[in-house]
Amino acid sequence: MRLSLLLLAQAETVQVPGTSYDVQLLRVPSGKTKAFWMSKTEMPADAFMEYYQRREAVKVDGVTRPSAPYEPPVGDMGVAGHPAVGMRWHGAQGYCAWLSKKTGHKFRLPTEAEWEAAAAGTSDETAWFADNAGKKTHALGSKPANGLGFHDLLGNVWEYCLEPMTPGEYAPVLRGGAWNTPKAELELGKRQGILPAWFERDPNRPRSLWWLTDARFVGFRVVRVGEASTQEAQRAYASKIQVKDLKLAPPAKQMVAVSGEIVNTGDRELWEVELTVHFLDGEDKPLTEDEKARPTYTQAYPVLTNAWHPGAHQAPLKPGASRAFTTLVPQAYEVPADPEKASAVVTGVRFAD
Repeated sequence: MRLSLLLLAQAETVQVPGTSYDVQLLRVPSGKTKAFWMSKTEMPADAFMEYYQRREAVKVDGVTRPSAPYEPPVGDMGVAGHPAVGMRWHGAQGYCAWLSKKTGHKFRLPTEAEWEAAAAGTSDETAWFADNAGKKTHALGSKPANGLGFHDLLGNVWEYCLEPMTPGEYAPVLRGGAWNTPKAELELGKRQGILPAWFERDPNRPRSLWWLTDARFVGFRVVRVGEASTQEAQRAYASKIQVKDLKLAPPAKQMVAVSGEIVNTGDRELWEVELTVHFLDGEDKPLTEDEKARPTYTQAYPVLTNAWHPGAHQAPLKPGASRAFTTLVPQAYEVPADPEKASAVVTGVRFAD
């Protein structure tokens, strides 16, 4: 009974208002990372379609709207109860922003360090991979959970992480392997980047940052930032983070480097600060897509104590302290020429426990 109560205290279900879906969360205790909550399974295809189909009605500042030149993957690889597949990093983060708006909690993708902490002890005995998956995804939770209660951290679909493959570059990283991964390559430590073959059939030029036309083995799960009891206070505290000295570098490789500084003007120490960085249009309104329906925003994390890559961002931000940041934003069709045509808005913080 004591063990059952302990496990119950480490689980929580968050309902998504206006839908029939919920997010089942499990708490990963402090260790190599600060404690955090992560979804028990990968995000379901039907829940992702709820976001896709209702994105305009929710009106989440336009940032989370995944405009696509074609419908997202359907059929065997996107059925209800199976993992959502085929989105790019922006689509996964867009879902997180939508989920945050709908529930009042703050969700994002897991860092690689968080993913590793949740996956500790997972083996291929609880995974769907090339030798046993029958060339398709499988229902979420249909294999036994690992010791912390998480399903499919190995196999089924590759999972996006928050940070880039290499700091200073826009290159999303995936962990965990998928239904088409050979057993010999199903390793907890394997890091995988996005391959050109995965969007080979994309008719867009430049390629879409919303969908991977040929990667029905890429999905994601979510992390909740902070405890449920702190959510309202964290949202209010965002106004105490000053953003200043924004500068734009000349575009390179279809990306623009935006740099600046944040200052903690409040009285709380922070373990995390999320910025949404985007361009402004001619009327100084957020420009979140260019005329080719490409996203023109990104999320940056100048403070991220659970980061996998080492750096200054891993240090907490104390009251009165400042922190420089640089991030890459997808290039708009017509790039603004000065810092006043870009904006960085604080869209999330996490208090130090």
